[in-house]
Amino acid sequence: MNAAKRVLAAVAGRIQRMAALADVHLTLPQVWQGLGAVALLGAGFGALQAGSVGALFGMVGSIAASLVALRINCHRRDRVIEGQLPGFLEAIARGLRTGLQLGPAAIEAASSTPSPLYHEVAPLAAELQRGIRSAEVFERWANRRPHSGAGLAAAAIAFAATAGGARARAIDGVAATLRDRAALELEVRSLTSQARVSAMMIAALPAGFMLLSAGVGDDGASFLFTTPIGLAILAIGLGLDVIGALWMRRIVNART
Repeated sequence: MNAAKRVLAAVAGRIQRMAALADVHLTLPQVWQGLGAVALLGAGFGALQAGSVGALFGMVGSIAASLVALRINCHRRDRVIEGQLPGFLEAIARGLRTGLQLGPAAIEAASSTPSPLYHEVAPLAAELQRGIRSAEVFERWANRRPHSGAGLAAAAIAFAATAGGARARAIDGVAATLRDRAALELEVRSLTSQARVSAMMIAALPAGFMLLSAGVGDDGASFLFTTPIGLAILAIGLGLDVIGALWMRRIVNART
């Protein structure tokens, strides 16, 4: 019993982290409530079409679709953070120009930073307030996110903490670089949006056609949900559809 509770808690925690990456903040009770609502809707629709077997497929399919949606949007939070980083850096540079040291300037900039970047920089500000050296704080942040704009920003601030010279100008330069990179990524995403929409439509057409056929009382739905051969065909078809969707998504992402 305790092992089952630990497994369920781990699953809920994993879903909660996936939702946070998609910039959807849920408590653990909300995770379970959402899963229950999705499962109930899917099971109800499936039961109307094919009884208990349809309810099982509908419940599993609806939960899987919800998790896939979270997985597809898992980089949304990172993209929002990337867009907020230039403003955070420019606020630090403004603080330096008013005569503040790097630590107080970063603390002041963090206090006015919007979410979700605020949740990234608030722990840094807390460490700086405890008297930890600026270079050490931002070096750790850079090591945690080495392949992102946050890592580049942290590395630049850590370097500014140990080097002399025009710190504000250097930080402003990094902010301009990140702003240009974000604008370029946005342009690339807009140019490839048609390909992504086409990929999603192609992946959704088989499932949509199956649901439409089931809704008008087609005998094919009864065959798929109530016979062993039909269930095998349904499972293979859905599996191939998922593989195709992931393959098309990888192709589109490679082009971007």
